[in-house]
Amino acid sequence: MRNLRTHLAAFMVAVLLSSWGVANNESVVESKVTDVTLYRDQAQVTREIDVAADMDSNEIVVGNLPENVLSNSLFAESTDGIEVRAVQFRTRAVGSSPREEVKQFEQEMRALDQKIALNQKQMELMKGQKQYLDKLENFVAPSATTELSKGVLDAEALKNVTEFNFSKREEIAKREIELANELYELQQEKNLLQRKLGEITNGSSKTIREAVLFVQKNDAGGKIRLSYMVNSCGWSPSYTIRAEGDGAQTRVEYNGLIYQMSGEDWKDVQLTLSTASPAISASGPGLAPFKLTLVPSQNYAPNNGPSPELQQAAQTIQSLGSGSKQLKMIYSKQKEAIYAVRNSVSNRDNFSNSWGLNDTVNQLSCVELISSPSDVKGLQSRMSDAGDQPSLNYTLDSAVSLTSRNSRQMVRIMQTDLESDFYHVASPILTSYVYREAELNNSSQEDLLAGPISVYLDGRFVGRGEIPTVARGQTFVVGFGADSQLRTRREMVDKSTDINGGNREISLEYRLVIENYKDSPVSIRISDRLPSSNQEGNIKITMKDPALPLSDDKVYLREERPKGLLRWDTEVPARAIGEDIHEISYSFSMEFDRKYQVAVAGDRQQQQEEFEQMQLDRIKR
Repeated sequence: MRNLRTHLAAFMVAVLLSSWGVANNESVVESKVTDVTLYRDQAQVTREIDVAADMDSNEIVVGNLPENVLSNSLFAESTDGIEVRAVQFRTRAVGSSPREEVKQFEQEMRALDQKIALNQKQMELMKGQKQYLDKLENFVAPSATTELSKGVLDAEALKNVTEFNFSKREEIAKREIELANELYELQQEKNLLQRKLGEITNGSSKTIREAVLFVQKNDAGGKIRLSYMVNSCGWSPSYTIRAEGDGAQTRVEYNGLIYQMSGEDWKDVQLTLSTASPAISASGPGLAPFKLTLVPSQNYAPNNGPSPELQQAAQTIQSLGSGSKQLKMIYSKQKEAIYAVRNSVSNRDNFSNSWGLNDTVNQLSCVELISSPSDVKGLQSRMSDAGDQPSLNYTLDSAVSLTSRNSRQMVRIMQTDLESDFYHVASPILTSYVYREAELNNSSQEDLLAGPISVYLDGRFVGRGEIPTVARGQTFVVGFGADSQLRTRREMVDKSTDINGGNREISLEYRLVIENYKDSPVSIRISDRLPSSNQEGNIKITMKDPALPLSDDKVYLREERPKGLLRWDTEVPARAIGEDIHEISYSFSMEFDRKYQVAVAGDRQQQQEEFEQMQLDRIKR
């Protein structure tokens, strides 16, 4: 019987040790986060573990992994003295959180709960006092009536009891209001604390996450590097651009704006900011055959009508169309499918996600087959800037520390001075304001990702903006706000209408006026436009040679001039005001069938898309 009890006790101890994740052949070791590669919405964290030569165990436990660790992402590398046979992830429930910041929140929560409980007890006491006063009132009123009928009423005693009743009720009412307000404030504070606690723990504060490494080591010991992926962290680019009045150089400060809520602090780590997409899967997607069928054309329908299968295929193709909205939707699905494939571990997931990727590519191929070549090229060029960013890595020169908290943190990626060419731009048909701009050449050793900028001129903040992705050696444009000492306007000088046979001819003359209140000359690129039409055979537009020749900028002549846009690069003299204003005059004529009248073209969405693409091309060359 004693042997049976001994065996049962040993069995229970073994079960408890197993449930606690503790075993005789395990060694719990210290580890330090040394390297972090921070992607746009994830991070790869690397811890370094020193394995002593005299360590008896072949199972090493690395504890306190963060809440947002991806359990299937763990892998380990080792020095020559150690061989890592396997890595296992496990969790253990504990009575309290292992993290100090979480413990502090939990202590504050307990203190709030105690205050709320005390508040509720005091409200119960107030309720009891009111009930006592009700009983006292119910006793005094009948007694006073009886004594009054007998002529023995003690008026002074009745007065004292009545005043005591009313005063106590007034005190209770005030105290109830105070307690109600106090309870509301406590509840608000508790809700805020619960949200903060949920943000830093992801709802799992009382769970320990561990990695168990099964190793084979020699007598010398060595080092192990344990790596894993975490969520709830990422970064985005942010710039500060500073220029002086001479405009010779512009300082660009390239920063990384970081959010770090992984659940662990990164102290003195080697940080790399990356734009690549991390992948867990080692396998790429498979390519499926592209099968087609014939469907009735819109201008042809067979006598018996198409089959249901053909009807569905026709509806699918027609729904795709060649519009950019549908194309953007397909590109978005393609990106989602690529992400799913890159994170597929099992063959089943890989095959399923690979088919989803093939399906989106089949839809893109259908768009190419049913659309004109010019439409396809135009749409794809507009989508290229909205696609994936280039895969870049920025390794910071010095170690940094980033705590896990619900607030943004900033690190400096680089600071460099770029050569810049300052000028002013004006479109008087749109606004009388004249704006400063600068062309900057990215002569640094890094590509610049698209991101927000804060712009300063002569130490003064002038506004915010955004820059596109700029490769090394590429030129880009930065705006520096409006210049209050310059004004411009557009005026119609003359207009005439003539009938030439069956055609109507409208002639127009305009002048562009620039006023310069500065004591120095200013270089200005001033823009206007001629009407343009896709119906070249029906509307003839002719511009007379202006007194001031148009700009000879090669990009302008190639991209903008064929679309009817006019640009003059001119220098406005100092103090060009009053009678000395600077003028540019030009004239043009339109000739078309007299039976018609001109109107704004109706394809506004396409015009908007072409304009937005043209603006993007203008600020990035």
